[in-house]
Amino acid sequence: QFALIMIRALRKRCTEKGFDLCDPIHTQWYNNLIEKEGHVTKGTLQKISTPPTISEKSDANGAALKYNAVLIGNSKSIWPKFIDWLSLQYSMKLEHSKEQSEQSKQDILNQVLNDNPFDTFVTSTLSNVFQSCFAEQILNGNEVVSQLSSYEFYWSNGVHYNVALNDRATDNDESNRHTTGDYHCFAIDEPSSFLLCMQRAAKVTGQYWHDEEGTKLCVHPKFGTWKAFRAVVVLHTNNKANDTNDSIIPEAPPLCPCPLSEEEIQKARESMEYALKVSGYSNGYAASRGSSGTDDLCQYLHNSVSSGSDWSKVSPSMRPWIQLRDCISVGREEYKYCDNQILYHYTKDVDILKRELNLDR
Repeated sequence: QFALIMIRALRKRCTEKGFDLCDPIHTQWYNNLIEKEGHVTKGTLQKISTPPTISEKSDANGAALKYNAVLIGNSKSIWPKFIDWLSLQYSMKLEHSKEQSEQSKQDILNQVLNDNPFDTFVTSTLSNVFQSCFAEQILNGNEVVSQLSSYEFYWSNGVHYNVALNDRATDNDESNRHTTGDYHCFAIDEPSSFLLCMQRAAKVTGQYWHDEEGTKLCVHPKFGTWKAFRAVVVLHTNNKANDTNDSIIPEAPPLCPCPLSEEEIQKARESMEYALKVSGYSNGYAASRGSSGTDDLCQYLHNSVSSGSDWSKVSPSMRPWIQLRDCISVGREEYKYCDNQILYHYTKDVDILKRELNLDR
């Protein structure tokens, strides 16, 4: 049961680092969905690679386990892991600094906090998780991992690249190579831009309900809206699909039933319309979904930096987007993010991180 062991190993390592959502997925399910919805024809979304299926006779429940990728995400558990990592980055830079003046410390702190630290944490941590997990599985004799030739990261921020696996170094470019014992992982592609719709990838796993018509929210039956998707990682094997049954695309799992009442859905959609209105995206937004209008909105919500170190400082145009997420009751009581995590997610205000590091004085 090497395929099942690999998924369990990935889940264990990801969870230890704060990424507690790790769902197997077949990329053809995603491709079929975006084609059915017309995005491929319109050019708003592109298909992703479809390597041979990794299959297992059964999982713990007796069901067939067939996949060629994993969707990685997190709940609120990522926040303390991120803060610990951030504290370590700051301490290490201080330790290696030749100057220890107050101004020097402040400069180092600003460098750490203003250099998109959360994205750096996500990409560096998950990259290391996959590298170390696959290296360990190779040493333990996992036949599935030993057949992997490469894996692709499709990050939620639109960055995409491929990582090749070899049992010995074959690349002369040491800058791109990462080594674990006698096992080598190195990026063979320069990062490129590729938009993969994480909500649609989540939908086809059968673990999330997606309100694609209204709020665009992806709701988990346990965590509700209090989760985020970080990457789809596609696994390539040395096997040729036409040599085995791996050429057969497995049937997609049943879609997740809606965990919300009609009243709650309607309330969420009204909150969405209000959020669009105060942000200036209401006019023509429905017609522009999947095009530049949506891209601009995503840029505003996920990449803009604004004041918001406490609730009183959050801008009137951003506050409704936070309220939209909060109006869903599923998972809210137990899994809602803490205030600092919510505020930083939407504002990127570095004063929040200074407060977490006890350096806001």
